[in-house]
Amino acid sequence: MTALNRRIAGLSFFKKSLLAFLLGALVAAALPPLNLVFLLPVSFTGLIWILSSAETRTQAFFAGWWFAWGQFIAGLYWIGVAFTIDAKTHAVLMPLPVLVLPAFLAVLSGGATLATHLTGARSVGRIFVFSAFWLLFEYIRGVLFTGFPWNLVGYSWSAFLPVMQSTAFIGIYGLTLLTVFIASLPALFGEDGVSRKAAGASLVGSIALFAAIFGAGFLRIPSGPVDSFENASLRIVQPNIRQSLKWQPDLLLDHLRKIVSLSLIDEGVPPRFYIWPETAVPYYLTTAKQLKKELAQIIPPSGAIITGAPRRDPDVRRYWNSLQVLGSSGEILDIYDKQHLVPYGEYMPLRPLMVATGLTEIIPALDRMSDFATPDKAAKKVISVPGLPPARAMICYEIAFPWEVAPKTAFSWILNITNDGWFGDTSGPYQHFAITRTRAIEQGVAVVRAANTGISAIIDPYGRVEEKLELNEAGIIDGGLPLPIPDRTFYARRGEIIPIFLTVIFAGIGLMLTWRKAKNIRLSS
Repeated sequence: MTALNRRIAGLSFFKKSLLAFLLGALVAAALPPLNLVFLLPVSFTGLIWILSSAETRTQAFFAGWWFAWGQFIAGLYWIGVAFTIDAKTHAVLMPLPVLVLPAFLAVLSGGATLATHLTGARSVGRIFVFSAFWLLFEYIRGVLFTGFPWNLVGYSWSAFLPVMQSTAFIGIYGLTLLTVFIASLPALFGEDGVSRKAAGASLVGSIALFAAIFGAGFLRIPSGPVDSFENASLRIVQPNIRQSLKWQPDLLLDHLRKIVSLSLIDEGVPPRFYIWPETAVPYYLTTAKQLKKELAQIIPPSGAIITGAPRRDPDVRRYWNSLQVLGSSGEILDIYDKQHLVPYGEYMPLRPLMVATGLTEIIPALDRMSDFATPDKAAKKVISVPGLPPARAMICYEIAFPWEVAPKTAFSWILNITNDGWFGDTSGPYQHFAITRTRAIEQGVAVVRAANTGISAIIDPYGRVEEKLELNEAGIIDGGLPLPIPDRTFYARRGEIIPIFLTVIFAGIGLMLTWRKAKNIRLSS
């Protein structure tokens, strides 16, 4: 492997950049739905070797930039599919999500490799420092410009439920840190000055750590099903309405009738609560008095329809992407308005600047995008449905932000409504579902997910899928509501302080090893 490392070091800058791009693209194959985890050591070992041969800051930065650009193009291509739904209006914007967004996100990964280079770390110290900086810049990606914490390497374990149990203690960012670290360790076998014995010991120790994580996770998962709340019978409805048809004015009523028809399928014990996906009701339900009365007729006594529906202010031109609880009396019992909106999808960032610079005249599609309103920061996050325990409501990709799940108000389960129909039969919906399962494990509560085209599911507090409807499948899920884990999880009680603490520890170990090695070199000379 030393010869391979030297061969990579001898490549031209262009060939190194191309290699980094290809290695980054392999990371996307390690993520859902493929979960080819064995590709991660190939990718990160190659990146470490490319970085180790960097002679300048520019080369160090672009080692990470090209790597991440490949990862994000291959891992986020599905965002561009949304721009084909109304191709006449939005196809011109496709380069933004497919090429420009990945290029922007890659700047942060370039920052991680540059920061590693500036420390002068070598050998195993470099691996520690690199892992810490990688996670630090992943955190920055998760919060910068409202954040985009997608494609975290830790989600590559989503097909291995015992390993995912570790997120109940260290969160997905903690698992990402450990994954990057162990995936980078094989680079030691190709580094001059590192004995095979030392490299092997480091790798074996890390593999033993993951084996322990797997074993502990396996033992953590109960052998039987989790008990459910009493009298909490649910019916999740997945209508599977194509996004290209969803908002056609002459089809809106037919879409609603389809959801109602699925809700009324006679299968076993009638449910008390119907859960419909994001914007399942394509009308302003809060002000549609007759519609509320008609829908109330299908609700059993002391039951409810919990549905996504747009909401508007009757006096001011303001709109919200909303989750609403309709009771059997025909009244709206509770409302949750989406708080973390999708840039360019639900609002146009920097609209005044784009108008002032004339960009909206060059690309008219930018100006035609409508904006949802953002609720007040003090707006409620937990909804109350009579007959059900309090639920943390999350709409669409809000559930991708682990630190936003736990509000001050206590909750017993997570309700996630979404519409992944924008992204067709791509990797996007599978990645979104893996994220959703992880939130269940982290918080130790069940997640009930209703998606327009899938994937809808009832997920227990250990991430086990009790019932599921696959992508592009119309149907219903009948089931109960699993009880949360007693006292919740360590991560739920402590939050991101745990992975942040681990990151500091890794950085400290890496810098200590680097400084000690530098001191020994000075003494020997």
